[in-house]
Amino acid sequence: MEFLLGVPKPFHFHVISNIFMGEKSNFPEVWGLGLGLFLALYAGFLNHITPKEPALDNHSGFESTLLGLEMAETPKQVQDLIGIPDTIDFFNLSSEYRKVHYFDFGFIFCYLAFLTYTGHYAGRKVRPIFLKIFMGMVLLLVIAGFADLVENILILNILDAKTAEEMTPSLEYLKPTSQLKWFCLFGYVAIVSVYFWLYEKGWILRTASILFFTGFFLQLFSIYKTNLLELSFPFFAVGLTCSWFHYGFSLAFSSLSKKT
Repeated sequence: MEFLLGVPKPFHFHVISNIFMGEKSNFPEVWGLGLGLFLALYAGFLNHITPKEPALDNHSGFESTLLGLEMAETPKQVQDLIGIPDTIDFFNLSSEYRKVHYFDFGFIFCYLAFLTYTGHYAGRKVRPIFLKIFMGMVLLLVIAGFADLVENILILNILDAKTAEEMTPSLEYLKPTSQLKWFCLFGYVAIVSVYFWLYEKGWILRTASILFFTGFFLQLFSIYKTNLLELSFPFFAVGLTCSWFHYGFSLAFSSLSKKT
């Protein structure tokens, strides 16, 4: 049989071999596209199951209850968010936050993979210089991931506490650990933004560069005014979306005839 669905067999074999052998395929971009989509769906799921309203009040001007919990410094701030132990509010909210942070352990590895892909791919045009700097960038991600793991454990300890005194040891380390995590993540994308600005062309990655740098400075000043951290997230998220669109979507489907 010479034709399959009206196309010669040799053509089918050539296309399939290209896909699996990597010839003239954009596997890095397609892989990044899939990873970015999965990360977005995962983030949406976590946002969906995160409680939207505090038991009594949030602190420091935060709208996000999750950020309020991450940046809590006193038992009162925690109890304003999740309620007083042995109450219905506390039982329901603590169970919901506990579920969020169990799922967050998996999310950590997803966002670390996506950021590693974005950073490594960003430096492909200046590989000799980039590889030396990239090792330091990976160290930032390792620290951020470790800090996120510790942060989750501290929050789970706080959720299990029955009294204010039991919360205090974990609260001493919670905010600094969270700040370290966000500093490393925003510092990482700030370095990526330099590559985008110096070596990439086109408005998509130039826009991502500006967004990343703006988000980094907002996060930096959140040390003094905590709720600036929440303002930095839209810049971070939109910057990542621009990067995903360019590397994952744009390149994957606009240049299938050549390697990039």
